[in-house]
Amino acid sequence: MRWIFFSLLILNVVYLIFSLVLRAAPSERPQLSAAASIAPASLVLLSEAPVAPASVTPPVSTPPLCPAIGPWAVRAEAEQALQQLRRSRYQVTLESLQVERDRLHWVYLPAGEDRTQALRLLRELQGKGVDSFIVAEGADANAISLGYFSSADSARGLMVKMQSAGYPAVIRETSRETAEYWLRVAADSIKDEGEALRAMLGASPELSGNHVSCDSTAEKATESEKLSSEG
Repeated sequence: MRWIFFSLLILNVVYLIFSLVLRAAPSERPQLSAAASIAPASLVLLSEAPVAPASVTPPVSTPPLCPAIGPWAVRAEAEQALQQLRRSRYQVTLESLQVERDRLHWVYLPAGEDRTQALRLLRELQGKGVDSFIVAEGADANAISLGYFSSADSARGLMVKMQSAGYPAVIRETSRETAEYWLRVAADSIKDEGEALRAMLGASPELSGNHVSCDSTAEKATESEKLSSEG
């Protein structure tokens, strides 16, 4: 009887293990099938992967630059330099530019009613030792000039001093417009690596060299065009 009992016990244990295995097997199969269905879709070769278009930045076009040398205060001297560079086979353009020079601060008393009043005021100032003179003509005729200063602080100091003494002094910034002349050289016409330009700059310390746009809209002298057609 004892062996029958042990035999039944062993059968029950085997049946229990078998039942547990059968229950566990169905729960694992959906996970494997899900993994199998996802994996192929997520696998992409690098050679087949779509490439995002790179942002294309258009190249920035910079205007060509040409050497320029100057300035000359006298046109005839600039024309002589132009001919000198043309003898080195340079293509040169003479350009005239309007610039402001001698910027100063003018301290003065505005013009009075007439010249008689202005002369009376001038004698009064000179009697007090104030350096002054009367403007004879122009838009400021009969004004009393008290001086020109390159320093704004000096001009302001005199104005305040005169106003404190009871005179209506004011300041005006003045300048003189004048022409200066530059030579512009076509960059592609330089065959000597700029030797003629360096020689000209070395011989004239007051001149300076620069690089400017070749497409200048500045006023161009017609003399260079005449030389070009005659050469």
